[in-house]
Amino acid sequence: MKFIWKFIFLNLVLFNSSSCSDNAQKADPDFIPKNTKTTFSDVNSPIVFLDEAHSNFHTANGRYKPFVQVLTSDGYTVKPSKEKFTLEYLKQADILVIANALDKNRQDWTPPFSDAFDTEEVEAVIKWVFQGGSLFLIADHIPFPRVSEKLSTAFGFEFSNGHVGNATFHIDNNSLMEHAIIRGNSAPHGDGQLEVGGQTLMKIRPYSEPIVQVKTFGGSAFQMPEDAKPLLILGKDAISLMPDIPFQVNAETPRISMDGWYQGAVLEVGEGRVAVFAEAMMFTSQMMTSTGKKYGLVSEGAEQNEQFLLNVMHWLSKYLD
Repeated sequence: MKFIWKFIFLNLVLFNSSSCSDNAQKADPDFIPKNTKTTFSDVNSPIVFLDEAHSNFHTANGRYKPFVQVLTSDGYTVKPSKEKFTLEYLKQADILVIANALDKNRQDWTPPFSDAFDTEEVEAVIKWVFQGGSLFLIADHIPFPRVSEKLSTAFGFEFSNGHVGNATFHIDNNSLMEHAIIRGNSAPHGDGQLEVGGQTLMKIRPYSEPIVQVKTFGGSAFQMPEDAKPLLILGKDAISLMPDIPFQVNAETPRISMDGWYQGAVLEVGEGRVAVFAEAMMFTSQMMTSTGKKYGLVSEGAEQNEQFLLNVMHWLSKYLD
């Protein structure tokens, strides 16, 4: 049994060390979105801020470039966000994406880990969401949940600060949970009128293909508040390794069951919406520089991850209920 666990530990460390090394992995230079149905135009394009002000591991021109490409293919306007969060600043955006924020000036993975967001920023995000903004928060494996916990716990999400293995979620075994994001809609259709820039437009619900399978590539897991709606639930075989130092894993490293924990969920807060995920690579495509191997949106088993991302964005845009 110890041999088996050492084998699992070794593979987890090799994969996660590569995925979080500054030099080992980069955005897939050959990635092209599969999406060909553009939902939004210049007159109704939602503004998406992608946070880059908090030492983020994933940025618009870095590892999350394919993420931006997918959103752009659907007509979203994505802007790198390089400013501290204030209510007035956030009012310029419809959706705020935070992917793997880190504490300031971090040079390596040595503890301790401090908060990425100060109290004033957290309060600004909360007020902005209550007033109608949409937050897309992603915190991967250790140490990302720890440095983002001031923001995640403000919305009632409690993360496990460890390493969880790859997982596949499927509609047939109820690990992919019932929700509008999963159901999608068979075709776009008119739904009343929308005022944009003084023009009266027909509000169109975007095409959101039903989802039957989603794949994640490690990450962490969380427990959610009672009023949140689950999307991705881990099963009895899910284990989290809990090292004190990221990637410093051996046979004695504590491990805890993640059975019944979540890697994806959504929450409605006031007039706004929140989507929380415990894994980042599922929404992008990255290439291992040493081998050329690609992970994420183009991986086997992740064929619907791109559509799942679009469905999440459609829900955050309030075009999918």
